[in-house]
Amino acid sequence: MDFEALRCFVRIAEGQSISAAAKLHGLPKSTLSLKLRQLEADVGSELFGRDGRALRLTDAGEELLRHAHAILAACESARSAVAEVREEVAGTLRVGFSGEFGTAFNAQMLYAFRRRHPKVKLDLVFFSASTLFDLDRLQAIDAIVAWDAVGAGGHDSVRLSSTRFGLFANPAYLAEAGMPEAPADLRRHRGVLYRTATGLQSWRLCRAEETVDVLPPDDLVANEYWTVKYFAVGGDGIAYLPRFFTRMECARGHLVPVLPDWLSEERFVHLYFPRGQDSSRKSTAFRDFCADYFRPEFAFDGPEYYFEALSGPATTGTERRVA
Repeated sequence: MDFEALRCFVRIAEGQSISAAAKLHGLPKSTLSLKLRQLEADVGSELFGRDGRALRLTDAGEELLRHAHAILAACESARSAVAEVREEVAGTLRVGFSGEFGTAFNAQMLYAFRRRHPKVKLDLVFFSASTLFDLDRLQAIDAIVAWDAVGAGGHDSVRLSSTRFGLFANPAYLAEAGMPEAPADLRRHRGVLYRTATGLQSWRLCRAEETVDVLPPDDLVANEYWTVKYFAVGGDGIAYLPRFFTRMECARGHLVPVLPDWLSEERFVHLYFPRGQDSSRKSTAFRDFCADYFRPEFAFDGPEYYFEALSGPATTGTERRVA
């Protein structure tokens, strides 16, 4: 059996479509389709059927997926065991993420990890909150990094970091609309809002013993924080964002804090890992690195993503681009 075809099959099953798997793993759709056809010919059964736009596993596909996880895990265990004999941190580390902040959080951390352990290959999967701890998926995942998530019963966790959300807007927007002086003033402003799986995210703001929930008129709604930040930088309204996520835009004058004394409750990020599973050298190295990365004295020296310049309200004569 072709192991690469088996890997492609697992990726298609995780994404529930060839297009999603191609986008997630940076592979041509033609390659995934070819490998799937080869595998179906090899096992003599169709592995997927159609459920609207999504692919669904057939009974044969469900059975093969169960074995595929075990086969690929055994192959990886063999590679890791050889690396252990050589006392190397090597092999493929499979990490799952809740995908709220992507490059601004997960990619930077993993870039730093790779600089420390260059022989580790990374296989990264970003999940929605509703599927993050799906037990079928967890069989092939070494660790999960998630914001505000409740882990599955078979996982232990350690807290890595925390942040607070605040309000931010482009200076030109505030010059036109006025700077709010109290939370009640926010109701006359345009909001760039984030949509959660259960509805619009309200702006929960705390100061000392006071707590208020505000949901301003929405001018734009998105379920991805980079998009929310982009339109806030563009002057489309006020956004509710984590402070770490706006640090560089504030330093460059593209955003400024609004009502800086009013912040959200503390929000946490955790590292989850399988309970009772013997830790490989690479998994232990990743846990140790995460603990080090979030110490205040850790210095990140890799590429950082931020909105560098924008034509329009905040600047003149510059092109719209993201660095």
